[in-house]
Amino acid sequence: MKPAAPILVAAFGAMGGAAREAYALMEDDLRCACPGREIGWAYTAGSLVVRLRAQGEPARLLPEAYADLAARGVERAAVLSLHLVPGVQHLAVAATPAGLRTALAGPFLGCPADLDAAAQGLLADLPDDGPVLVVAHGNAQAPEGHRELDELGRRLRAVRPDLWLTRLEGEPDPDGLEAFIHRARRAGRAHLEPFLFVAGDHLRRDLLGDAPDSLKRRLDVPRFSCGTALGARRWVRRRFVAQVRAALARLEEA
Repeated sequence: MKPAAPILVAAFGAMGGAAREAYALMEDDLRCACPGREIGWAYTAGSLVVRLRAQGEPARLLPEAYADLAARGVERAAVLSLHLVPGVQHLAVAATPAGLRTALAGPFLGCPADLDAAAQGLLADLPDDGPVLVVAHGNAQAPEGHRELDELGRRLRAVRPDLWLTRLEGEPDPDGLEAFIHRARRAGRAHLEPFLFVAGDHLRRDLLGDAPDSLKRRLDVPRFSCGTALGARRWVRRRFVAQVRAALARLEEA
């Protein structure tokens, strides 16, 4: 009988307490859903791994995690990409080495069904008493994942015309964002909805910071609220767990 395939979780990485809590919740959910399987972690952000190691933490880069599995004679593994879109970071996860058979789970917006689930989940979480700004990361230099974000924005606005999805990098329509800001000021309120897995530096600085260019300062409304990062939401983690289960089933069938 073949040994149970391990699960390798690949995340961009973050050092803050809220981020660590989100990762711990994700691991707890995986252990409950997939008992008896080894679960390991690796990060795609090299600078983060350097800082964690400087603090004495045994953080691994993704190629190192793959090499460790191969050195131990592991022949197959399920790999969960905790990235939200199929951009550069996710593609690095998909580039597995020869000799290791993997089944990939993720990213969060990996197919039309994922887009449907994300839109439904977000709409159920949103307040219904004012304009909503959904904030994704984006990547101005490598916009491969923007197509999924743009489609998610279209699906959300089809139900909530008072909603706008913006990107911290590579905003496609600055005029549209400014129009949203003016609408929020007229309404006297706004809600920020982070489309980010963890509550890291971007949430603290770019969304809620005190600098004049933070979104909270730019909105400048008397009634302001902000949602939680995606990793704190059970329905998001359940979606990733379902993807892992499907990946494990593919490994068993092969």
